[in-house]
Amino acid sequence: MNSVIQFLAIVAVLVIIPASVLNADEPAMQNAGFSIETANQKANWPHWRGPNADGIAEGMDLPLQWSPTENHRWSVQLPGWGTSSPIVYGSRVVVTSEIDDKGHHALLTLCFDLQSGQELWRHDFGFGVNQQTHEKSNLAVNTPAFTHDALYVAFGNSDIARYSHDGKPTWVKRYIPEFGDPKMAWGYAVSPVIFDETVIFPWDHHTGPCYLIGLKATSGDIAWKKDRPIGTAHATPLVVAHDAQRDILVPGKNRLTAFDATTQAELWTYGEGEGPYNGEIIVSPVYGDGIVFTQLWRQSPIHAIRLQPNGEPPEVVWVNEKPGPVEPSLLYYRGLLYVLMDNGVLRCLDGKSGIEHYRERLGGDCNSSPMASDGHIYLSNNDGTTFVVEAGEKFNLLATNNLGERISASPAVVQRTILYRTDSQLHCIGVTHR
Repeated sequence: MNSVIQFLAIVAVLVIIPASVLNADEPAMQNAGFSIETANQKANWPHWRGPNADGIAEGMDLPLQWSPTENHRWSVQLPGWGTSSPIVYGSRVVVTSEIDDKGHHALLTLCFDLQSGQELWRHDFGFGVNQQTHEKSNLAVNTPAFTHDALYVAFGNSDIARYSHDGKPTWVKRYIPEFGDPKMAWGYAVSPVIFDETVIFPWDHHTGPCYLIGLKATSGDIAWKKDRPIGTAHATPLVVAHDAQRDILVPGKNRLTAFDATTQAELWTYGEGEGPYNGEIIVSPVYGDGIVFTQLWRQSPIHAIRLQPNGEPPEVVWVNEKPGPVEPSLLYYRGLLYVLMDNGVLRCLDGKSGIEHYRERLGGDCNSSPMASDGHIYLSNNDGTTFVVEAGEKFNLLATNNLGERISASPAVVQRTILYRTDSQLHCIGVTHR
């Protein structure tokens, strides 16, 4: 399949970063891009890739093996289907779905109870302006996100909504009518970042004009707008706290651009701004130990850059010349960078040097991003199989588990359970007996 059309299965992140937790001097912040309600990290998985947007969940005591009869707490059949990832806040689990039932075409927000899987509420979002999608995905691709007082939901036609936790819509905004229909080839998979009561919304596509937009979180109205070069981008921005400053790192256009998170002033660009694929990038950057690991376009080499104080340009640590993945985002864990390629090959690189420790084939095509917990790496493929690999410089496959249906979404990990969303089902995995 042409990699241009594969991006839809990548589930974008809807990330929440309250300003109150972004203190770079706090120990909890030193090795993370950001944090949300740090004391409750084990209780909540509020957006794609978890509290720190890095796919790491420590102290969870997760099972290594599961089946329909072992360590499988519950599963529910979802109306319609989609590839968005589940999120969790307290006892609420939320996913989105698209339905086409006897002419009723709608986008749904669905909320379930974490302990039982019982449906708590659903909201029919309507449909808005349709966009072309590939057959392996639809408009339910963007992962929603919780804050302490709200739920934000986005869809592949750039429609966005804010809800209360109990499912009451606060506002619904349909931005294609406002900005014009770009007639995107495969939908709009990027999710915004919510920072300091502002929704950071990257409006990037191949025809232009392109912007980085700040929307008022309370209303969805435009608070500020920054011009961007024309070009397609599907990766989600990352807010990083470091050296007593906060940066918004925005991938796309064959470069990584940093903005001051408070003033929105452009700080620097990394990359020459020239390259293939119209600057299209799907893999989102990750941050750890002062280093950002990123790609400049899909299948570009992986770059490791160290952030500098006072808004100065980053220092290049290393560049691995071998192509990186198209869709699965990178995982940096305990000093090692795990790179899940789209063809099911797992690469392990040293975080400080970029030296490759191993390259092993797991099997199957992959869209989901990997997750780490308590010394184990969890990696899923499109056949519905999750491989559990021991973290470390040597490859050691510990377990292989299959849920029987494609996994494109990334898992949520909370309260000693893993939530996997297959195309049409939601599964809760956890140790059921000792």
